This record gives sequence, C-alpha cells and structure tokens, in this order.
Amino acid sequence: MRRLVWLLFLPGFLCQCNPPVKVPESLIAWTGACLFIPCCYQSCVMTPIKTKKLIISSLTWYLNPVYDSEKRDFNGTVLYKHNATISPAFEGRVRFLGDLERDCSLQLSDLQASENGSYGLRLVVLNLKQKQEEEKWMTRISVNVMASPPAPQIQAPSELRESVLAKAVCSIAYYCPNYPITLTWVGLGHGTPEPTTRMDNGRTQSSLTFTPSRQDHGKNLTCQLSTPAGTPSSESSMVLDVKYAPQGVQVKATPGETIREGDRLVLMCLTKGSNPPVSTYNWYKDSQWLNQGQRLEFDAKGDEHSGSYVCEATNEIRTVPSPALQIDVQYAPKDVHVELVAGSPIQEGTTVVLKCSCRAHPPVSNYTWYRNGQHIPEQTQQELRFDKIHPNQSGSYHCKPQNTVRMSVSPAITVDVQYPPKEVRITLQTPLRIQEGDAVTLNCSVSSSNPPVTKYTWYKDNNWYQETQESVLTFPATKERSGSHSCEAQNAIGYRQSLPVSVDVQYVPQHVAVVRQPSGSIKEGEAVTLECSVGSANPSALHYAWYKDEVRQGENSRRLQLAAVVSADSGQYRCEAKNDVGTTHAEPIPLDVWYGPRDIQLSVAPQGRIVEGMEVMLRCWADAHPPVQGYDWYRDSQLQERQSQAVLSILAVKVEASGRYHCRARNQISYGDSSPIHLTVYLSSMTIAKNSALGIGVVVAFIPLLVGLIFTLKRWRKRRLPELVVAPLGRRRRSFFPRRREPLKTQRPASSVGCLNGVSGDAVNYATLQFPPSHPRGPTAPASVPGNSRQRVKPGTPDETVIYSVVKKPNLPPKGEAKGDYENVGAQLEEEELNYCTLVLPPRTRAPRGRWESESDSESEASVQYAALRH
Repeated sequence: MRRLVWLLFLPGFLCQCNPPVKVPESLIAWTGACLFIPCCYQSCVMTPIKTKKLIISSLTWYLNPVYDSEKRDFNGTVLYKHNATISPAFEGRVRFLGDLERDCSLQLSDLQASENGSYGLRLVVLNLKQKQEEEKWMTRISVNVMASPPAPQIQAPSELRESVLAKAVCSIAYYCPNYPITLTWVGLGHGTPEPTTRMDNGRTQSSLTFTPSRQDHGKNLTCQLSTPAGTPSSESSMVLDVKYAPQGVQVKATPGETIREGDRLVLMCLTKGSNPPVSTYNWYKDSQWLNQGQRLEFDAKGDEHSGSYVCEATNEIRTVPSPALQIDVQYAPKDVHVELVAGSPIQEGTTVVLKCSCRAHPPVSNYTWYRNGQHIPEQTQQELRFDKIHPNQSGSYHCKPQNTVRMSVSPAITVDVQYPPKEVRITLQTPLRIQEGDAVTLNCSVSSSNPPVTKYTWYKDNNWYQETQESVLTFPATKERSGSHSCEAQNAIGYRQSLPVSVDVQYVPQHVAVVRQPSGSIKEGEAVTLECSVGSANPSALHYAWYKDEVRQGENSRRLQLAAVVSADSGQYRCEAKNDVGTTHAEPIPLDVWYGPRDIQLSVAPQGRIVEGMEVMLRCWADAHPPVQGYDWYRDSQLQERQSQAVLSILAVKVEASGRYHCRARNQISYGDSSPIHLTVYLSSMTIAKNSALGIGVVVAFIPLLVGLIFTLKRWRKRRLPELVVAPLGRRRRSFFPRRREPLKTQRPASSVGCLNGVSGDAVNYATLQFPPSHPRGPTAPASVPGNSRQRVKPGTPDETVIYSVVKKPNLPPKGEAKGDYENVGAQLEEEELNYCTLVLPPRTRAPRGRWESESDSESEASVQYAALRH
C-alpha cells in the first residue's frame, strides 16, 4: 500500500475543497536518499464520475515554485506534469505514484542537496457546477534535505519500575518505499525488539519490550539508524533510571534479643539499597503499629515489650517489611485472675472449668486454689474442673501462681450455679363455659428459678402466639383462641413448658353465605339449588331458615331446592344459621330468572284514518329478561326491518305500505311474535282527483276503439254463428254498449251467460246475448235478458253461442271506506278504476256425432278474451 495518512496536514484545511488535496506540512530527508511526498485528493475531486463535481484538467509538481504576476502563473523547476515529458534532469528519479482520481503522491530518488526547499502541487480543476469555470490551486510542502540522516528519537515510559513490563519506541519522521531504513537497539542484554515498521503517520519506528531490573539501573539504551546498505548512520541513547523497592531490610537489637525487665533496648532498621531512597520507616510489635523512624529505643517492661518486632522500609515504589525479630523480656507473674474456661454461665449439671490466668516469664511452675478462703487440697494445676457442678458448690474462688521470680495472688471470683425454671404449670381462671366475648385468664406458675423468670411464652395448639413478662395472660374469647393452651417460663439459663389446658370458646355461626348452583344466568324451567354455607360454628349443631325478599320460606334445611324456576322466583334470597350461642344472617344474593319475550303487543300511531304522506309509528311492547335485544318487523309475513329500537317509523307512508303488520322481539333466551294488526293507507284527496281525471280521459280516448271492436264482433258473429237467434230488441239494445239497469232481484237462469260484479250490484252494466245451447235433448227454455224481463232469447241451433260484454265504471265508496276490487281483476291497491269488456267465444265441437260437450277449464279460459281499460 503506497498511499499514506500522514501526521500533520495543512492548517486551516476546509471541507469545502480548498485546497483540494491533503499533503504533510513538512518533510525531512538527506542526500542520497529518496523523497516520498504523500498526497491524496479531497472528496470533492475524488471519483469525478460518481460525484460529478470537479474534474482535474492539469496537475504539475514544482520545486521551489515562484508566482509570476505578469503571467498570472507559477514558475519553477517542473518535477512532473500530467501528460507531459519529465525533464531530462529528473528522468529516472521522479516517479508519480498517483492518478487523477484518488492519489497524487510523488517520489524523488537520489536526493541532492540542491533539491532542498519548497515543493508545490499545481492543480487546475474544472467545476461543472459553475458553468465549467476553471479553479486553480497551489499547495506547498517544506522539504529539509540534510547532509546525513538525523538521529532517531527514543520514547520510553517516564518511569521504569523493577519487574514492571516497559516498552521503548525508536522512530524517525521519514519514509520512502524505495529507500528502506533499519532501526536497531543496542545496550540492553534482554528484551524483545520488534522489526522496523512504517506507521500510518509517515514515520518509521521500532519498539523494544523488556522487563527492567535493579541491575539495569544506570545502563545506556541506544537506537541506531542504518541505511539500506546496512551501515549505521546515526544513533540516539538514553540512560535507564530503574526504580526499585528497598532491598535487604532487617532489624538489629542492642544489647540483644533477650533482656530483663528494666533494661534499655535499641532497635535499628537497616537496608542494602533503594531507588529512590527510603522515605519512611514504620515499626510493628506483634502486628501492631508502634512508631515511625529508623531507630526505636525504650526501657524494657515485661510483657509490654516482649514480642515480635518488624520494621517496614517504604519508598515511592513500595513498602518492604523486615523479617520478624523476637524480643524476650523476663518478669514475675502479673495480671493474675481466675476465669471461666467452660460453663459460662454456670448451669446445674454442666462441666465447669476455672482457669488461673496470668502473664509470667519464665512460665508459672505451680498453682494453688482456694474456695471461700479455704485451701483446696490436691489442686496444683492451672485449671480447676467440675464435671457435674451442683448448686451447693457455689462460692468464692481464687488462685496463687508462682514462677522462679515470685508468687502472685489473684482476685476472687464468685461461682453461682444456675438452673432453668422448675415445675411449670398453667391454670385456667375462667368458668368452664366460655362464650365469644368473655374474658379468659391464664396463669403460668413456677416453683423455683435461678435466675428469675424473665419471659413467659404462650402457645396454642403447640404454635407460638404471644410473649409476656407477666405470669398472667388475659384475652377476649374468640373462636381463634379455642384450642389447647400451654405456657413456657424462661430465664437466662433455659426454659420449661407446662402441660396444656383446653380452652373451648363457643361462638355464633360465622362466614354464613348463600351459595347458588348453578352459577351464572338462570333460565325459566331450570333447577336451582341454594345452599347455606357456614364457615364455622361452636357448637356445630345448627338450625337453618330461608327468606326471599325478607319473607320467610317454608324450607328449614341447609339447602333450598327450586325444581323449575319461573320469573316469580326472582328476588333476594338469604339464609340464617342458628346455634345455642346465637343467630347469623347471610348477605342476600339475587336470583335473576331469565325468560324470553312474552305479552308482546303492537300499537300504531296515529289512531283512526291513515292517509298517504302521514308519519306512522309502530311500537312494540314486550316483557322479557334480559331486556329485548332486537326487533324484527313483518308486513304480510315478510321481514321488512331488523333493528334494536322498539319503534318503527314510516316518515311518509304510501298506499303500498298497507297490510298486516306484526313485530318479533328477541333477547338472549328466545323470541316472540305479537298479534298482527291491519294497516290501511288511504289515498289523499289530491290523488283521488288526479286519478278520476285520468280515468275519464282514458275512457273518452277508448270509445272509438270500442266501436271498432263491436263492428268486428258483429262481422265475426255473422261468419261463425249463422244460426244464432236473438230475440228482437230495440235499436238501443242492439248496441254493444249496455244500458244501465236496476240490480237483479232474481237468480239468473242456468242457461244464461253473463257476469256479475261481486262488489256492488248497482255498479254492473252488462248485456247478454244467448245462443241456443248444443244439447241433444232439445231446446232449452228461453233465457231472460238481464234488466228486461219482457225480452226473451229463443233457442237456436247447436252451433249457437253467447257473445256479451260488460263495461264497468266503479262507484266510489263512501268516504272513509276502502274501495272494492273489480270483477276478474286482482286486488291491487294502486288500481282505482277499471273499464273492461269480456268476450266469450262459443265452445268448439269435439265429437264426430255433432254434439256440444262441456269444455275443460283450460278450454274455457282459452275461449275468453278480455279487453281492459284502466285509468
């Protein structure tokens, strides 16, 4: 890798591409070596194909460039110019290592002393963003060409400590790929040198890792620089200053290690070397600090000065202790006293050991024991032992130790044999029948105790529940206090527990509650069981009572059975549990029986006559639990609307809305339908007037059509019915148009063919033409013409038939009543008036014998032709 990141860059470098390159501020070299100038482009001129910012149009390296103000350009020795021939003076020595994209580095071999000075890079860049204007820069680097290689620099830790790993670095601010130099370490017999390496900052360095010792203190450490030929050219040295802790620390005693009490003792702390020198001396006796200073002097006083002495020498590296020196000061027994080795406190039946303790040097050779001032024979040991001590062995004890110096006497010690409480009993100072709320008193008595009882512990059913300092315990009687009670008396030695006594607290039933099965919602017809649950009661014999909405029920058992609940069973249920102490009421619980919609009623508003255009409201009532969730609305058994409201609103009702309505109410259980009501919507006065006018116009328009139809029928009759015989009628009765006649009073003859409006006899106008029936048995009786009893129709031949027509104009019903349907026309509310005529064609002959037979329904229907006029 030839491109470098150097240590120093031009000051004032701007990210706005001014200058457009990065180069070191200065470099060093020497004659005969090579010069490597690292250079790289800024991001604004790097990869111009991608950034499309700047494009380098000219690159020139100068030696000692000088600006010519007249030419407005630089003059100087040209080392390298892009796309130009290198000057013969530098041919073979100058090498451009870069390109026009990222690297602009330059290398100059076989450096001459005259090539010392300023080196400059001239860049001419085309800025595409500023209308392809050219921008020019001159970047300078100061190069110091020396006659010989400079001495390398050695960097070492500011402080070298013995046995602490250290690293020294030898470096020089020079690097050239074609002129490798070598840095070598000399003067230290140990350590691990690293190979000469080139760093990213443009320096060449070598490091040495070693562990200093105090023997390295004062040695010279040298770093030599060698050229590629291997000849050392320069070097640098440093003197190692190795810090180490004090060496050979020891204590010297004068007059000696063994002395008598009262002699003068001098102790000295000595060392064999220290860098830096010892700054502090500390003295310790038996690991306890005594004093500071190199010298320690005092008058010996028995055990106070006998012991192990150590001095510590400290410098800034660390503290080093000396080996311990034992000082022996001899004296007679002192600080004599009797102490308990075992059995403290002294308890009856335990092993007790009394020890006669003292400080003596030389050691004690004989001990004498005394009890209450009386010598205890045959006891000459340091310890006086009682394997199982008894209270009568209590008393005052002392001892007399003796060594070769003299005998000493100890102070007396009192032996007090102690024992725990004895014969602990608990008594109940309350009547045998205890009810909840009474005061209960327990007494815990003790026959003897040494020391006295300090604490009483009370137990119920072998479980701790209270501690007192008094022997009497009083508490209110509750069910929780029922059980076996005992007490425990305790002193400093131990404790004893009494036998238990029973406390039976009677109380009313507690935690009484009603439990329902099943839980959740209850539907009509389901079985429900209510149970009176009692948590506890004493006495446990219970009597039960049930209440519904505070009304006593007949059931007295623990369970209340409801085989098939109905809505009337809904309510608040509670129970009572009773024993000999009292009665407890349970909190009532609700029984909510669910049932489907019932007693469904439907009403319409407004009442009375309903005319089209009015607002009509249908309201549906229902008794349901849970409440109705939705309503379905039906007209003529067809679902019209499904909604959650109980009211169906028809804002502007139409005649088509007439029909039979009923509602269906739904909840989570089931659904129910109301009884239907008939809703009749009448036409308004304006609509009736418009329809009447339209009907009259249609009738007038169809009169010519009827005339033509009559003419056609006559011609058809002459062709098809030549034997038709009709009684002579007046000219007016031969017309196709019928005359208004009075309603028929008598039944029409069986042989007559005609039609009758079933709505109103007054509204029928018709004409009847009777042809002789085709009957083999002979002629039938003449048929009367409706409306004229004097006219008869004579019987004719078997081919004769009847042709008739009816023209009807409906009579308007009285105000407030519905209109009837027309004859042979389906009931349609929107058809207010119909005018029509009916043609009945003669039956066809079937039998070859020439008889007329009755035709089937289909044939009859095929022989009828209707013409209807509607307006």
